[in-house]
Amino acid sequence: MDPAGAPPAARYQLLGPVEVRSACGERLALGTPMQVRLLAVLMSQPGTGWSIDQLVDELWQGRPPKTAAGNVKTYVWALRRALRSPGFPDPAILAGPTGYRLALDGLTVDSVAFEDLAQRGYSALRQGHWSAAQESFEAALALWRGEPFAGLPGWGVLLSVRARLQEQRSSLVEEVADLQLRAGRHHELIEPLRSQVDDDPLRERPWGQLMVALARTGRRADALATYRQLRHLLAEEVGVEPGPDLQHLHTRILRAERELLTSDPPPPERTPPRIVPRQLPAPPTLFTGRAGELARLTTLLLGDSSPASTAVITGTGGVGKSWLALRWAHDNLHHFPDGQLHVDLGGFGTTPQEASPSAVVVRSLLPALGVKPLEIPAEPAAQFALYRSLTADRRLLVLLDNARDAEQVRPLLPGSTRCGVLVTSRHTLPGLVATDGAHPLALELPSDDEARQLLVRRLGAQRAAAQPAAVDELVRRTARLPLALSIVAARAAARPTFPLQAIADDLAASRGGLAALTTDDAATDVRTVLSWSYRLLSADAARLFRQISLHPAPDVSAAAAASLAGAPPHLIRPALDELTRANLLAEASPNRFRCHDLLRAYGEEMTHALDRPADRSAARRRVLDHYLVVARDAARLVDPGWQPLDPPPLPADASPSAFADHRAALAWFTIEQRVLLAAVDDAVAHSFDAHAGQLAQALTPLLSRLSQWHDLATVQAIAVTVAQRRGDPRAEALARRDLALAHIQHRQFGAAHHHLQRAMARYDQAGDRPGQASTHLHLAWLSDIEGDAAAALPHARQALALASSTDDRRGEAAALNALGWSHARLDEHSRAVTYCERALALYEEAEDRLGAAHTWDSLGFAYHGLGKHPNAVDCYRRALTLYSDVQDPCGRADTLVRLGDTHQAVGDIDTSVDLWRQALAILDRVGHPQAAVLSERLEAYR
Repeated sequence: MDPAGAPPAARYQLLGPVEVRSACGERLALGTPMQVRLLAVLMSQPGTGWSIDQLVDELWQGRPPKTAAGNVKTYVWALRRALRSPGFPDPAILAGPTGYRLALDGLTVDSVAFEDLAQRGYSALRQGHWSAAQESFEAALALWRGEPFAGLPGWGVLLSVRARLQEQRSSLVEEVADLQLRAGRHHELIEPLRSQVDDDPLRERPWGQLMVALARTGRRADALATYRQLRHLLAEEVGVEPGPDLQHLHTRILRAERELLTSDPPPPERTPPRIVPRQLPAPPTLFTGRAGELARLTTLLLGDSSPASTAVITGTGGVGKSWLALRWAHDNLHHFPDGQLHVDLGGFGTTPQEASPSAVVVRSLLPALGVKPLEIPAEPAAQFALYRSLTADRRLLVLLDNARDAEQVRPLLPGSTRCGVLVTSRHTLPGLVATDGAHPLALELPSDDEARQLLVRRLGAQRAAAQPAAVDELVRRTARLPLALSIVAARAAARPTFPLQAIADDLAASRGGLAALTTDDAATDVRTVLSWSYRLLSADAARLFRQISLHPAPDVSAAAAASLAGAPPHLIRPALDELTRANLLAEASPNRFRCHDLLRAYGEEMTHALDRPADRSAARRRVLDHYLVVARDAARLVDPGWQPLDPPPLPADASPSAFADHRAALAWFTIEQRVLLAAVDDAVAHSFDAHAGQLAQALTPLLSRLSQWHDLATVQAIAVTVAQRRGDPRAEALARRDLALAHIQHRQFGAAHHHLQRAMARYDQAGDRPGQASTHLHLAWLSDIEGDAAAALPHARQALALASSTDDRRGEAAALNALGWSHARLDEHSRAVTYCERALALYEEAEDRLGAAHTWDSLGFAYHGLGKHPNAVDCYRRALTLYSDVQDPCGRADTLVRLGDTHQAVGDIDTSVDLWRQALAILDRVGHPQAAVLSERLEAYR
């Protein structure tokens, strides 16, 4: 035990045989092989819930015994017992609504620690910190004891995780070799590189590194012989030539280029400017009092005994927790020079589902710390580890507002005690206080004087001074609750001729309440205040207030509110204005409103009391129809080739969209993204499965364009579930195809193959030829990314045949372009030009600018291969114009790189370097993995 008496942390190891070891290295007996496999499945994705059905599938691969479900429970019981042996901490194999999960600090699992170290290394690599990168990479590789899950059969999730981890390890070994070459250690690299190419002879990068090492030791002849050996091997095994990078390296060795054959000292490491997040909302302008609480926070977070720590502000809803936290934060910004993070955790929304899971929250915080979307690890545990790493050497202020429980907060605590953390919650969070050393601050009701100051400040000193007795009674009747005081003040301000005593009398006579906040003292019953404010509304505003409580998220646009109401936007605007004046809605930005969670709860109570279930269901359907219609419009503009699956007729009461172009559509989606994701969840929760699946379909082109692959994976996993529940094979196939897209971007190729194969089976079952064609195109793309252009060709041919048989002109164009690209990758450039020209004619006929951009890029690549460099330049320039027009930054970056290659081929080095730098700026901005490769290339031209 450590000095504090805490038990030693167990280490969970899967990078080799699955083992659990104590801090002193003792190995724990885990039981039967099936128990070990079950633990391995839980360890493969720490923190992820696994249902009984999923675990049965993983353990028995479709051939379970009749007692499988009971067996799983027995294995879990036995594992819990084994992992609670003396000297080992409770492993927290927890059972919850999503099934069993292994609740661990992510870095106690060696695979998560490996990915965390790898991400640190890649981050250092991008910043030019070579020694730090090598140190992280070597520490990551040192965690390996053998093949992941060694000794366990390779199927299901273990197969895909094993393949992903092995690919990551191979990449890290190659990165270390590059860094050693950079440092001039080529002599000692030759034998290890020979072993690498012997072990994996079809992996080209180590061959190139071996050639460089040999050339730099004065063995040019051996380097050239190595190239010939590889060329012969590839011709014999797969019938292809070495890739263009190796061919270029071969040419450089033949030329005896000095830059290649010498190992100059590495350039000085550079430190880029650090991003300083500034996420705090504006300070509360009408804040008064709370001097004692502000001083206490200063002592807790800035005192000599604790230069920074965690403070938990607790209290009832509406007591002013968030205002206090914001006021203190803005008063003390100078103590936290590295910035501020802020997030509303939604812990006490109208429904439990509205609380934001910490895994979702951390993905929104990482970009604020400088992490690009494509740099975010796939696994939640690795995301938390990266978050702690990035905050470990900073002095940040983190404001976690409206927390539900300690489990929601704990993963979001920074990796350094130098950071200050402010948590607000209606719960006391005793676990956070006891386990994590947080300091509680119970926020009581303000004093009589403070409450009076708040009311006077809002009413105006002259009006309050004229009626002091009424002001005192209002303070008493509202129980000094800041939220209630604000509503009373808004009511009085809206009716400046009303005597304040009349308002106090009305409040005294009103009864009602909010069940969650009912107290024995009528003066502290918030429902009295809310019901009083509600009863003053016009019939139209009251009905709209109830309907807005049914909205999937706290934020609602005027158009969505109109759909809830089943009326045109201009007819509900007076009701929205009335609700805003009454402080029942806040207009956060033009035509966008937010409803406080207590008010949403009250509105939901009222709609259940006054509206028929059929009316509530109809309102939910209307707003889902609205989001579906507008999201589909946006998807069509962003990707002209996208079409919905079996589109229903336009609902008569769904508000129409008015996007001028694809830019407006993307701007709308950027604002509404979180609401649309919540709408999918809400649709499932209220049995609108068709809406959930159709909305998920429309989100694919929008999430893809913004590189939001985590959200795409989440929403498509939901779409797979609802399609299976509805028995809709075409919808399941489409959802699996789009889920595979997210896996490809995460470089989870095994999972991508799995879902594409399942999608193809479902399309075959449905006899859907366009779907089959699209899936073949995705398989062709996946093969090309994996470096197997020859394997891509049959899929592209199949896609062309299927698209032609259904007269799908866009599908034909996509297949022709895929054929052209694959032929060009195989150095069959003339055939590539023929296919691409046919594709271009079809795309231009369809006025599909994105498809045309892809095809012009393919044509440029083919002409470059033919040595027709002016033609290639012209094609690339056309592609760049179209990519800019459709706002596809990644497509533009790829074309800039290839255009730079063409200029390099004709000796125009200055232009090529300029083009590569433009591409690097784009790739850096979106966090594309090719940024590191391009940066390395540019190093030679500094």
